[in-house]
Amino acid sequence: MAASSVSGFVGTIEEDDDISLASEDTSSDEEAVAPKQKSKKKKINKDGFSTDFQFDEKAVNSHFWVDDFIQAAMPKGIVTSTLEQKIAKIRRERKKKESKEQLNNMEEKQPEVENEQTTVDLGSDGESDYDGDNDLRLDKIRNKVTSEKRLEREKKRNKGDNFFEEAPEVKLKSSFGDMNLSRPLLKALNAMKFTTPTPIQSQTIPVALLGKDICACAATGTGKTGAFMLPVLERLLYKPKEAPTTRVLVLLPTRELGVQVQSVTKQLSQFAKVESVLAVGGLDIKMQEAALRKCPDIVIATPGRLIDHLHNAPNFNLSTIEILILDEADRMLDEFFEEQMTEIIRMCSMSRQTMLFSATMTDEVKDLAAVSLKNPVKLFINENTDVAYKLRQEFIRIRPNSEGDREAIVAALCSRTFHDHCIVFIQTKKQAHRMHIILGLLGLNVAELHGNLSQFQRLEALRRFKEGQCDVLLATDLAARGLDIPDVKTVINFTMPNTLKHYVHRVGRTARAGRSGRSVTLVGEKERRLLKEIVKRAKQPVKSRVVPLDVIKKYSDKIEGMEDDVERVETMELEEKELRTSENQLNRAKALLDNDRNEDKQKRVWFQNHKQRMQSKVNQVLDKAALERKTKKKKGQKFNKEKETSEGRVMVEIEKSQLFAARAAKRDRKGKRLRAYDETDAQSNHSGAKKKKINKKTSFDNELTATSKNAVKRFRSKANANIAEKSRQEKKSGKKSSQSNKRYNRR
Repeated sequence: MAASSVSGFVGTIEEDDDISLASEDTSSDEEAVAPKQKSKKKKINKDGFSTDFQFDEKAVNSHFWVDDFIQAAMPKGIVTSTLEQKIAKIRRERKKKESKEQLNNMEEKQPEVENEQTTVDLGSDGESDYDGDNDLRLDKIRNKVTSEKRLEREKKRNKGDNFFEEAPEVKLKSSFGDMNLSRPLLKALNAMKFTTPTPIQSQTIPVALLGKDICACAATGTGKTGAFMLPVLERLLYKPKEAPTTRVLVLLPTRELGVQVQSVTKQLSQFAKVESVLAVGGLDIKMQEAALRKCPDIVIATPGRLIDHLHNAPNFNLSTIEILILDEADRMLDEFFEEQMTEIIRMCSMSRQTMLFSATMTDEVKDLAAVSLKNPVKLFINENTDVAYKLRQEFIRIRPNSEGDREAIVAALCSRTFHDHCIVFIQTKKQAHRMHIILGLLGLNVAELHGNLSQFQRLEALRRFKEGQCDVLLATDLAARGLDIPDVKTVINFTMPNTLKHYVHRVGRTARAGRSGRSVTLVGEKERRLLKEIVKRAKQPVKSRVVPLDVIKKYSDKIEGMEDDVERVETMELEEKELRTSENQLNRAKALLDNDRNEDKQKRVWFQNHKQRMQSKVNQVLDKAALERKTKKKKGQKFNKEKETSEGRVMVEIEKSQLFAARAAKRDRKGKRLRAYDETDAQSNHSGAKKKKINKKTSFDNELTATSKNAVKRFRSKANANIAEKSRQEKKSGKKSSQSNKRYNRR
């Protein structure tokens, strides 16, 4: 098969181009080491300024500050082997075994199938007309949105017209020089080789400089970070020269996004006297406290670590914040960050400018009111569900009885077709780690990025992928939002995301800044509804990719044969984890024995105690369940109880069942109430049956059934009276009988 060189091509592989197949024994290329240049002595004036100094634009390294964060997050302790080293060791053992088997039984290798994939246009219903006999029938894509749906959307938007302020008319600028920015910013933009502002930057920067609140939405990769950071830096250049004060707060959902925004901020402010500090989890908290104590101009933080500093770091508060920026604002306003965002906004200054940015920004007033926006300007460059224009969307159908083939399909795609600058999004952390081991054993250069890794491992994996040291990045939704990774050609979705917003953010990692890209999504039968919605909203034709069955069978057999090796790698990792745990316990014991470290340290506090946190989680689960119940009732569907099986909901259900069991046991112990009538007759009368004639009770029955206190007294008094009367009668009768006997004897 003819192969075309794609090493210098930025973007995706075109449909008509031949695709080179990667061999299974490929290894990472050796890094070229640049020769060391001899340092030249510079002439220095008496004033201490070098006359030969010239600014070198090549010296500006975008990864310079990221490397500092990686060094700060580097763990201290015993050095264990990495996962790649374990996989390489097992692969060498496998090769030795295979070479021995090949010597015993030489067989010719069969050539690989050239027709590795075919693509078919999907219709508006998300189904293809591919019949399996290389007969491709093209279907027309239905219009993006019907006229009725357009009218419904316009009505919903018109409801918030009173809340939003009309955006001022702004002409699109041909260059940053036309936007009247200061010379330090223009010099930094020139060093970063940015000349023409994007549409979101052209519309946002003039409005932000006016001090207005902004609610902005633009597609992924259109320069939203520069859109809110350039006006902020422009205003900070003219700050009053007084005591240092923190004036700007930027909130982000993930640590990696915080590192990226801090890197961009450093580059934009490299010629200005503006200080910025990164406060995210996973990095040294003492260094962050020392930096915040100096009151930097800009604080870039995640909500959790920021609240930690607000309640524990001295001399740091948000009372002087003049600008509040929420990047990925729809994520920051959802239920996961609800309690934390409420606490942060409560501590911020009321007289502030607020700016919200996201690729899937909501325009619902109830969500935006939580941030206390004041007459915000709505700047929606794109729809909040639009993908990049040059993105080619492809889908692979998974049959109901073939759900187990997902691993084999992804392994085939990464090994045969998309083996360069590819991101694979996987739903769970455990599955991402397993795929790392499988693809590593197949000979691919892979890295993983998810929440189970340490901060050092996460930043190191991201750096390796950015610098091209690994070809495939296996990630969860942790890397789905905001990360700008250059030259990503392909995004593969192991499963369809839960919502359309998640899908837009995932595929937004490619086709950024006007480049082309490709997304491939594996779709099961239960995910067809979301696929139809994606097809309806697509501006470009959506393709269906068909992977040959013999290729799937080949990689399924390979994965099945590697199960023992996968277990070996997992066992080795477990042993190293136990070793690290024992080392940490030993360090704690040493710290307790050391008198210097055994000082009473004040514990760090949180704005909620444990009980309040658990109650907030339960409330979130119950609110979500109630919302799902309402939506299900509207659609006429049954409520799915499986969606409520979260920790908080389970606790509530257990508590309810315990209370019910206690009430039932109390009723059983109480005993039944005595009744003076037949219960069957009463039930039949209550149910509407014909009334039976009941005979009048006799005096004996009345006395027997009368159980009241007065009736008992009356019964006892009557009985005593009867006994007394009887005794009197007996005495009288005895006297009469004696008199009659006397008369008889006289006769």
